[in-house]
Amino acid sequence: MSDFTLGEGQSLLVASRGIFELHGLTRWVQEGGRWRGKTLARVNQLSSLTRHPSLPVVYGTSRVGMEGEIHAWRIEGDRAVTVGEKASEGAEPCHLVVDPSGRLLIVTNYTTSTLALQKLATDGSFDGPIALLKLSGGGPETERQDDAHPHQAFFDGETLIVIDLGADLVREFSVDPTRPGVDALTPTRTTVVPANTGPRHGVVLPDGRLAISGELGANLVVGRRGGASWANVGSSRYAGPGKTRWTRNYPGDIQRSLDGRHVYFANRSIDTVSTFDVTGSEPVLVGELDTLTQWPQHLLVTKDHVLVAGWDSSAVKALPLADGVPTGVTHLFDCPGAGWLMLWD
Repeated sequence: MSDFTLGEGQSLLVASRGIFELHGLTRWVQEGGRWRGKTLARVNQLSSLTRHPSLPVVYGTSRVGMEGEIHAWRIEGDRAVTVGEKASEGAEPCHLVVDPSGRLLIVTNYTTSTLALQKLATDGSFDGPIALLKLSGGGPETERQDDAHPHQAFFDGETLIVIDLGADLVREFSVDPTRPGVDALTPTRTTVVPANTGPRHGVVLPDGRLAISGELGANLVVGRRGGASWANVGSSRYAGPGKTRWTRNYPGDIQRSLDGRHVYFANRSIDTVSTFDVTGSEPVLVGELDTLTQWPQHLLVTKDHVLVAGWDSSAVKALPLADGVPTGVTHLFDCPGAGWLMLWD
């Protein structure tokens, strides 16, 4: 079992997710074989992180009630200088991404069913007001699918992909950051995933297919955008009941291996990570490992490890890989409410 080590000059940024007096943006480094952490900014319920494509600026979403916030920090060594902080103009923002040109920040306001569009200045700070694009839709699980609920936004080349848990949809947009307000986004295509999947996060495979985690269906679906056929398999070999928060399994994050042969799937409540071989037309479950942490909220994949942020156990674990499959669990460090991981160099 190999130990996880950071590369030369690297650190690990962790969203320590809880009340701002104790939690926020933290930075972790290795010194003399030991991990040392420092809080860079105190934030209430910091839930996700992303980085600017060309500047040393990190963005975050926060708060879980009806008043969401977004943040921007310039990272200077072991300091974070705030360059932006404002309301997201929606409830429970849970994901965000910057367009490849570095001029537009897109935020998913989950509860209020909107995409928040924030122009960025040349230094990465917020430039002007937020524009809101309202999404609509729904699904069969009415408690969670009463309307559109965008949970993730990411780019595949120049195309913006939005994973909509509430509407069982993959939405695609073309982006023109030079256009004002919501005109910066033009809808180009929607693809329906199997009903009641409740898609949460997705990754693009080398052949262009999407692999998507189903939070409501406890399933993995793999298929092509614009297509009508999805491979659809269970996310775990265990039927439950869950061990953390709920008896029901609520799967969360999904990440792909660097070579694209495997995807890693976090089963929250059951507290496992499943590994699927996705080289064929049907995903094949080739391993499932207890993460020895509670509520594995976010995964980070490196060449030789999968890192796991265990929110409820306030711990970060490393799963060493052998031929792309996790083989064990190593405890890295304790971090209150560990909820999101980002390598920084």
